[in-house]
Amino acid sequence: MMSKHSIGEDTSLWIDTTSDTNYPKLPKTSNNYDVAIVGGGITGILAAWFLQKAGLSTAIVEKDRIIANTTGNTTAKLTSQHYLIYDYLIHKFGKTTALAFANANQTAIDDIENLSKDLSIDCDFSRRDAYVYSNEEDKVDDIKKEVESAKSLGLPASFETQTDLPFEVKGAIKFTNQAQFHPRKFLLGVADQLVSAGGKIFEQTEAVAIQPGDSITLETKNGKVTAKYLVEATKYPFWQPNIFADATWTKLSYALGVIIDGHYPQGMYITTDDPIRSIRSHPYKNDQILIFGGESHKMTKDYDKDEHYQNLLMDVNQKFKVKKAVYHWIAGDNMTYDRLPYIGAYPKHPNIYVAFGFRAWGLAWAMAAAQIITSQILGESTPDAQPFGLQRLSK
Repeated sequence: MMSKHSIGEDTSLWIDTTSDTNYPKLPKTSNNYDVAIVGGGITGILAAWFLQKAGLSTAIVEKDRIIANTTGNTTAKLTSQHYLIYDYLIHKFGKTTALAFANANQTAIDDIENLSKDLSIDCDFSRRDAYVYSNEEDKVDDIKKEVESAKSLGLPASFETQTDLPFEVKGAIKFTNQAQFHPRKFLLGVADQLVSAGGKIFEQTEAVAIQPGDSITLETKNGKVTAKYLVEATKYPFWQPNIFADATWTKLSYALGVIIDGHYPQGMYITTDDPIRSIRSHPYKNDQILIFGGESHKMTKDYDKDEHYQNLLMDVNQKFKVKKAVYHWIAGDNMTYDRLPYIGAYPKHPNIYVAFGFRAWGLAWAMAAAQIITSQILGESTPDAQPFGLQRLSK
């Protein structure tokens, strides 16, 4: 067994390079809003922003600090390329569903870029190419099939054998003009503007129950909120969670932030091989840092985090000339068995909405979900969102 080496500080790059938040707790006095949003990650903050700008009074309730959990522990890729997904979607659900999936994510990249520009938020947004690669010959045909399926949906896909990684690959699917960014810089800026526009953010306020009805009551450990609409934007729905139990599972993934000697890859990479590896660079202290992740596994009661971090450290040292490990962090993601997210209203409670199950690709999906839910609350038609609705839970 290899000797253990330093894996850096136990925090993410995103959290360490931004300031802490200090929004108030929910007051015990009367709290009445048009929309209550549970969860202060990217989905909740964007939904609150769009709804507040549409003229609805909006409040976010967050049990911890905003942007500190799932969104604060991402690898921060903005892409419509979600592993090898489109060939599966076309054969499983048909081209209409696959196209809705593709368009939702591809459009979300532009929407995040445009919003950051509109609000003058410097969040290190950068257009990059995204790759899913393999070093196994028997997986090349799967990659080629995915290229053809993605191209049939109008996605910017091509088959490649050359990348800017410091090792050879057998084959890769490349999506051009995808993006990466600093999610906390982006969302802290949106949160500031949300509050300036009249929206409310309440931190350290844990939601414990929902009383549905024409007027919804959200009970928290600090007090109550009444609202016409409610959006659950938590990692996993806390209200009626059992209805999702057979539809999802939880995946854990690990990441290191390391300083290397030599070329930092400019593309964003993930492998189809086992163990999974995710690779991208990011600006850091007038230079760059490499984010090297993977070791994904189903969450169980017993698992050895240190073993997974040491596996990453050993592998990144084999692939790059590592000078120093600066950070390490872990992310938990809800994975839907049918590979589609859940976005929309509960069938029996049309004024209570939920968005989750983004399968570790939650940043572009969050923007799409926020816009879908905003449109639905405003009474606008969203036919392209039908495949992601909760009605499929009853099937």
